[in-house]
Order: sequence, then C-alpha cells, then structure tokens
Amino acid sequence: MKKAKMLICAALILLAAAGAVFARGGGQSSGGEATTTLKFWSHQQTVWNNQNKELIAAFQKENPNIKIEYETYPYSDFESKTQAALMSKTGGADIFELWGGWILDISPTGALSPVPDTFIRELKADSYDMVLGGFEYNGKYYGVPIEMNQEGAGMLVLKPYFDSHNIKYPTTWDELVSIARAHSASRNGVFTMRGFDFPQTTVLSMTYMSMILSQGGQYFVPGRNDRFNFDTPESIKAIQALADLIRIDHVTDVDVLTGGGVGPYVHLFNGEALMATQGFWTIPAGVDEFGGEFGKDFDYVGLPFYGPEKKWVAETGWGYVVNANSQNQEAAWKFVEFCMRPENLMKITTVRGLVPPRKSVARDPAYLKAVPEAKVIVDVIDGVTYMGYINTSVLKRAINNAFVDMVQNGTPAATAVKKINADLQPYYK
Repeated sequence: MKKAKMLICAALILLAAAGAVFARGGGQSSGGEATTTLKFWSHQQTVWNNQNKELIAAFQKENPNIKIEYETYPYSDFESKTQAALMSKTGGADIFELWGGWILDISPTGALSPVPDTFIRELKADSYDMVLGGFEYNGKYYGVPIEMNQEGAGMLVLKPYFDSHNIKYPTTWDELVSIARAHSASRNGVFTMRGFDFPQTTVLSMTYMSMILSQGGQYFVPGRNDRFNFDTPESIKAIQALADLIRIDHVTDVDVLTGGGVGPYVHLFNGEALMATQGFWTIPAGVDEFGGEFGKDFDYVGLPFYGPEKKWVAETGWGYVVNANSQNQEAAWKFVEFCMRPENLMKITTVRGLVPPRKSVARDPAYLKAVPEAKVIVDVIDGVTYMGYINTSVLKRAINNAFVDMVQNGTPAATAVKKINADLQPYYK
C-alpha cells in the first residue's frame, strides 16, 4: 500500500509539473464546425490496442468534428497513473479504459462522470446484473463494462498431449486431479510439464471462491455483499485442496505469485503445461503471439466444478469511464455509447475473446459462431455470482498472500482463512 501511495504521489507531481491539459477544443473540422479533441487512455495490449484504433477511426468517420488522441501505458503502472490523473483534476484523459475492480475506490471521490440516464437504462435492460456491479455507487453508475471477466470457469488444454497419450478431457474434479498428478514432470527441480497450472492472482482467487460456492457454501457475511467471511468449512476445504495440489502432488508451483515466472497460459502455449485455468481471452494471444492454432495445438474446455453445484464467480472486467473534470463529457460519452452498440461490442468481444456484458450479444448465434470456445462459459452463465463489492485487487492480494504462506510455510488452512479475513478488514467502507 505504501508503494502504491508513493507511485500515485509521484504521478501527481509529474502531472502538475507538466501542466497537462486533457480536454480541449482543437480547431475546425473540414465542414467548418469546431473540432473537439478528446484523450483516451488504455493499458498496453496489442490485440486490444489495435482494435481500439479501429473503433476510433470508425467513430471519427461518423463524427468528423470529434478527434480522439489515443495513448497507452504499461499495465504495471496503469492503475496508479490513472488514479493520480483522476484525483489531480488537472491532467490525464477524458476517457479511460479501466479495470472494473478499481472503480469502487474511485467512484466515491467524485472524479468520474455518471453514466447518462438514458444510456444506463438501456444497458441495465440488456446486461447481466453482475457486470454492472463494480460501476455502481449510491444508486448511480460511473462506467460501463465491455466484458464479464471470468478466469475460473474454463481452462486451456494442450490438445496434442491429450491426443498422443489417449487421455480424455476431464469432466470431474477428481479426473482433473488424477490426470494432473500422473502427467506432471520436472528435471533438476524445473518443471517440464505442469499437470494443472492455476497459480495466478486472479485465477487463484476465482477458482478458490468458485470452489466454495460449488460446495453450497458462501464467502459473504450474511446479508452483505461487501463484507467477507472465509472462515467456513467449505472455504477451508477448498483452499486446502488447492494447496495440496502444489505441496503434495507437485502439479505446479507458486513462482508467478511471488513475483517470478509467467502466467499459466504462457506455460501451456509453450508446451509446458497440460491444463491451465484462464479466461478464453488468452486464445488470441495463443494464436497471434505464440503461433498456435486453436483446435489443433490447444483447446478450451469447461473447468470441472469442485462440488455438486454449478456455481462460480466472475467480476466486472474492463470498461469505459469518463473523467468528471473533462470539459467535453457529452462528446466523451458519445464515443463510449458508440463502442457499446451491440454491433461494435460484438467486434470487441469476438476479437478480444471476451464474454459479452450485454445479453443480446452473448445470446446472438453470431457470437458463438465467431467464438465457439465461449460456449462452455455461456452454458453455465446462469450460475455466476459477482465476486463482491470491494476493490478486487485488494481481495485477490489477501487470498494470494495467505495461499503462498500455506504453500511455502505449511501454514494450516484454518489459520490462512483467518488471515484473509483480517487482511480485508481495513478496506471496508
């Protein structure tokens, strides 16, 4: 937390020194109208960035009197940079593509422009309830989602290995564990094959919390969805099962959770993981960045449920917000509404490999035709629960720290879940 605060302070100083101007008029269009110039910020991700440029070009063609300047920044710096810009009221952008889990901390500050009433009514009538959760504060909405983020209901599988060893994809948790145990391998302490790779901050948290729900358990304090209690039998059983996969069965390690290594999908696309739990947003990366072929080099299947109930968690993923200090909020929301049109959201979610937040898009046969791997998620979408009303980075960090302590130090599960509860207490509003 101290490090994050220092980063934000440093960014504030830099913004003030630069005297950044984030919303301004910019001359005249070819038709003689005044041109409005907007700044749009997002994090750096090749597929996303290229598509944002296409959206901007299409919007500017339709609205020649609005110009959008697009800037991208490394993900590692993006949260602190955007928070500093929004809090400074003197710099940054008019439009931000932000992670939904961050919005709960920003909305109460007054730094975000509320979604226009007509627009939010349209979205609420056509969206899954949980995707709007992270953007709501005191009955108002301060952003809109471009996806339902899921990292704990599906997994990548290394198809050639399954085929060559005549193994069927697991359909139960016990089958998954059995396959992972039998096919994990290492040489001189270095994994050559991880049977089941799940230790990544978001993946770990969503898998663990989904395991609680699928047993019929709960992690919310009764009557609240912004207070958590992980000290329950279902929670202890779930986190112990995950820790045993590493401590006893040696199917993977926690390197990526401790600041080293790479994510599960990288291991799988490099042929070093048999199964890897991640969202199917990773598939474009497997094709574009690793040169793989979906359906040949890898597949995407449902993650077997740990318990008898088909319940799982997801969170408000990436979305758009508008700066409350922008001098051109109307134009900014016009661009956001353009991006959220069903036909444009269809392009966003199919190209990026995302679960659409709008029901009309998720249920459109054209969506599943373009993203067939999404079927395993859409088939169980009625069992999804919103992760909870808290900055999800805080929630994931608490789970991450307790889990690493279990794996590295042998801390009992009953102690670990109490630590999660204690670490969350300072962040309750």
